[in-house]
Amino acid sequence: MNRNGRGIALLAAGWVLSGTLAWADPGSPMLIGVSHLEVGLETEFSSRDMEGGGQKERERVARESVELIYGAMENLDLFAKLGIGMITLEENDLTNLASPLYGIGFRSTVPFDGGYYAGFSGQYQFGNISNLENNPVTVKVKDQWSEMETALIVGSKDLLRDPEPELRFYGGLRYSTRNDKLSGSGQPSVTMKSEDSIGEMIGIDYSDQKKFRFNTEIGTGDRTSILIRFGLVF
Repeated sequence: MNRNGRGIALLAAGWVLSGTLAWADPGSPMLIGVSHLEVGLETEFSSRDMEGGGQKERERVARESVELIYGAMENLDLFAKLGIGMITLEENDLTNLASPLYGIGFRSTVPFDGGYYAGFSGQYQFGNISNLENNPVTVKVKDQWSEMETALIVGSKDLLRDPEPELRFYGGLRYSTRNDKLSGSGQPSVTMKSEDSIGEMIGIDYSDQKKFRFNTEIGTGDRTSILIRFGLVF
């Protein structure tokens, strides 16, 4: 089974696991509700250490994607994404022009008394880059990359009172991996893998579940990242 097949299989297993939690009380935060649709815009900037072929590399990623989100259950969202991204390999001074990326994933949240909640999510993203640039020269190096991430969060909307907005704070742990298979003309391929896989994140989520949702998140550890999401609910 190739990397894309393994990633999809792992996500399917996580979806089944989260489905056993999804029959909790309705009205979970950060989810859009059963049978609803949401169209979202996601922007992410990240940087992480990679290693492979006896080399170390610092990789920076900037990407923009559109998410289509479906409320499969009251406490379970499924999503697919399509976007463009740019990758920079700092040590080799290589950058790609905007190239397409694809992704699938899920989010599941279970509420508890007192405004607290716990959530579990997973996603798989992948893409292919035809050429990298060492400005002003275009280098014939291809990059077949993939990322997988799972995250566990806990949070509360009970930190602000009177009036209590739909504003939620959360923190959590994530496990993520990234692989870049680099191949050039007449050269053996090299697979770069992420050095670290465990990280932490904190975030803020604000929403009117019948209209829109806004989320911002910062993370460290496995990678340094800034994530911003905005979605319209239908």
